[in-house]
Amino acid sequence: PVSFAHAAGVTEAQIAAARTPADHEAIAAAYDADAKAADEIAANHESMAKAYKSAGAKGGTQSMVSHCGRLVTQYRAAAQEYRALATEHRALAKAAIK
Repeated sequence: PVSFAHAAGVTEAQIAAARTPADHEAIAAAYDADAKAADEIAANHESMAKAYKSAGAKGGTQSMVSHCGRLVTQYRAAAQEYRALATEHRALAKAAIK
């Protein structure tokens, strides 16, 4: 199973204190990790949706397939947002060098 513990991610204090390239790179790396975790969860739910579909009348219902499908969409969107935040912080890191 994949866990998604955002508590280990970026903190408000980190963002407020970020001044140096290293600060922004650390935040970017944390967002990259969050994106990877969200991608893994999306893949897990995609697999579960397939399993529910194949289970059919033996235990899978359309509501379970739909539930997993919604989560796949949401976690993929979250991963995309985390990657965008990482990109922004890498740009801030480059600007901080100047």
